[in-house]
Amino acid sequence: MPLPRIRLEYLPFRAMAETTRFCLRYGGIPYVDNVVWGRTFAARRAQGRYPFDKVPVLHVDERPAVAQSGTMARLAAKLAGIYPADPIACAESDAIFELAQEMCTINPLINCYTGSDFQRIHNAYFRQLPSQLEQLERMLHRSTAAATPGTATSPAFFGGDAPTHADFNVFHHLDNASTTEPDCIESDALREWMGRMRTLPGLKAYLDERPQLVGIGTDPGLLDRRGRFLSQRDPEGCAWIVDGVFVFEFEAETETGV
Repeated sequence: MPLPRIRLEYLPFRAMAETTRFCLRYGGIPYVDNVVWGRTFAARRAQGRYPFDKVPVLHVDERPAVAQSGTMARLAAKLAGIYPADPIACAESDAIFELAQEMCTINPLINCYTGSDFQRIHNAYFRQLPSQLEQLERMLHRSTAAATPGTATSPAFFGGDAPTHADFNVFHHLDNASTTEPDCIESDALREWMGRMRTLPGLKAYLDERPQLVGIGTDPGLLDRRGRFLSQRDPEGCAWIVDGVFVFEFEAETETGV
């Protein structure tokens, strides 16, 4: 079966679309990464292009746009072959995936908030993070029982021998937390798991090339590999991320080709 044509639309944030990107890149699923904001986002929303009047969304072939970040990530995981087929294993991974969703305040914290608002929410978030990390560590150790005997001497992934969509969602939220507080993860098991995730084929290449999140707490935005800074204040309103670089010139080709 041929792969579907996929276009992802999202704001210039490292937030709710990142888990979907992780799964697609890990699975080698090609997609077009369209960044929208400002007047372009407003115009497309007015045209009814977003089912719930917001992004992220995935456009798959000629079907209606797929909305909601968790739904998008699960679709990407299924396309990538990392969504468990067994109903019980799937439920176990989904529970961990949803726990990570509850950690989502880190997304607006580092992508949107500034000044005293940033500091207030930062303090509240990192006060509760240790208890969530303890829960995650327990779940990671439990995955040892699911691993194939003789293949792992310590917990490999939340899905057992191999990562599932849960691993990529947890990784996104902990990676964002570590971006603003590098020492926030004290658990050796979680740090080792983070290291294993960072070296996964496809994901490593994406992490190495994606735009950097800069200006956290003061003037947040994305900085690409050529030094182009992009935020919601930028007047352009639309760009594409190609090999870690913002591109502004080929809207007509992309709109018709994907």
